[in-house]
Amino acid sequence: MKTVITLAVALLATTAQADERAEIMANPCAVCHGTNGQVQNSAFMPLAGMKADIFIKTMLDFRTGERDSTLMRGLALAYSDDEIAAMGKYFESLEVGGEK
Repeated sequence: MKTVITLAVALLATTAQADERAEIMANPCAVCHGTNGQVQNSAFMPLAGMKADIFIKTMLDFRTGERDSTLMRGLALAYSDDEIAAMGKYFESLEVGGEK
């Protein structure tokens, strides 16, 4: 039983670290997409509340050039698939018009 509890605590700590890392990786997005994905300018897509699968597909499309953007292509190339997935989960967890 002690082993199960230890593993559960370790898993929760790892998940919290992954969430924190995703939030840190998402910080550069704030320049165009607003703090916590809450853009105030309609020229850019808000990221808060975006479904993770849509975020991932969009980033991969920027990476491959399927979707054109010099800036976003460079950013998409800078992140691994796992990092993009983590950021997608982070943005999906944010409430539209609010915080996590």
